[in-house]
Amino acid sequence: MSATTILENVIDERAEMVQLNPDALDRILAEGWRLLGRRFVRHNFSTWRRKLCRTIPLRVRLDQFELSKSQRQILRRNADLRVISAAARFNSDRERLFDMHRERFHEKQATTLASFIHSEHPNIYPTEGRELAVHLETELIACSFFHLGQKAVSGTYCVFNPAHGRRSLGTLTMLLELIIAQEMGMEYYYHGYTHDIPSQFDYKLNVKGLEAMNWETGEWQPMERVPAKRWLDLLTD
Repeated sequence: MSATTILENVIDERAEMVQLNPDALDRILAEGWRLLGRRFVRHNFSTWRRKLCRTIPLRVRLDQFELSKSQRQILRRNADLRVISAAARFNSDRERLFDMHRERFHEKQATTLASFIHSEHPNIYPTEGRELAVHLETELIACSFFHLGQKAVSGTYCVFNPAHGRRSLGTLTMLLELIIAQEMGMEYYYHGYTHDIPSQFDYKLNVKGLEAMNWETGEWQPMERVPAKRWLDLLTD
């Protein structure tokens, strides 16, 4: 698919972020919306490596989720880390982590963490916001943010220090959020979009209980788990 490809039935919607009841967050997540900075966004297209592509909203049915052998290995590999679950917050340590994190990407990236997380009140907008702060001794090496609905959890964003790449920190925090959501008795975990072409979001497909939304019908359908690929290997012109 080239950059000149014309997409039909384009969806590109934005709404200013406001506080919501938890059940309202459940509802908009189920409609394909996601949280981005000060806005809710919903779009069925994107670009990757200068190619126009379709987006695919994803979620996990938590009653079907279980850890794979490789995912258990990730948890064991990181048993030496200290993980703190607390109300989401925004400070210079997290901003510095974001600066390191965004250097991984070849695509044009936002310049501040506030572009992804509502920075004035991250712990209350749009619903209760939580974070997992991951430390190696005293160093903050990863931080993920998630929001709580009534029966759903939005995995909103994660930043990590790429110098610790062998630890698979993005996958680690996603797995920990899935476990927390499951222990809370939630039904769904929404972890954003992937693309219909190989991209850095492929790791989101390596989850049991995966479902994808059909943009035309709005229905969620089971999607086969796809083993993780090393997306950096795909960065060829």
